[in-house]
Amino acid sequence: MSALNTALKIFKKLLERGQIDRESDGDLFLEFRNGEVRSALAQLEEELDFKIVEASSILYLVPESSNGLLGFVSKDLREWVASDARLLDSYLLCYISMFIFYLFYGGHNRNPKQREYLRISKLSEELDLRFARALADNEGTAGLEERYGLNYMRVAELWESKQDFEEKARKTKTGTILNTCRLLERQNLLRLVDNEREIRCTRKLDDLMLNYYLSDSRVEEIHSLFEGGSETDA
Repeated sequence: MSALNTALKIFKKLLERGQIDRESDGDLFLEFRNGEVRSALAQLEEELDFKIVEASSILYLVPESSNGLLGFVSKDLREWVASDARLLDSYLLCYISMFIFYLFYGGHNRNPKQREYLRISKLSEELDLRFARALADNEGTAGLEERYGLNYMRVAELWESKQDFEEKARKTKTGTILNTCRLLERQNLLRLVDNEREIRCTRKLDDLMLNYYLSDSRVEEIHSLFEGGSETDA
């Protein structure tokens, strides 16, 4: 089999399953180490805007943020929220997702993972605090919006407009959080446990965060966004 054919076989398997495990797909996993195969895959990565991330004994396919074919676009996120959802709803979903990742992986030491689980009630309380601070500091929030291209004030207003008692309906705060978590669970990044009262990370999320997403520059940007520095605490 030619290197190109092998590369296409690896790519197809990654499209189908999102990952290749050395235990179940040992031959393909080892072929990934072949220089000619890796070169062919590199061309596919460049042309189709994705990365293959190797973490211990698993290969993962990760679409680039600009990839509208393999990744999510705003229309997909709006439709996940509801058929009549607005673009603003998708921004809130994205912010909650990023904040979940920050709470799990926002540590400053060599291992940035800070916790093994997160209660939904605790997440809701933290979001309440951060959005309330943003609404109380117009100048700081405006600086944050300009720096990161986020319409953060309107996102905060949308969150504050939701009911704050614990109910799983879509338009409540808890329902909005759970809807976000279910999307991440569908991508095998999180698990909802304890009757949907607790979030736990998957091995896939650990692998991708610790081996790809959390480069030094990204860690600094994450801390700047969520800790705020001299700006408002986002």
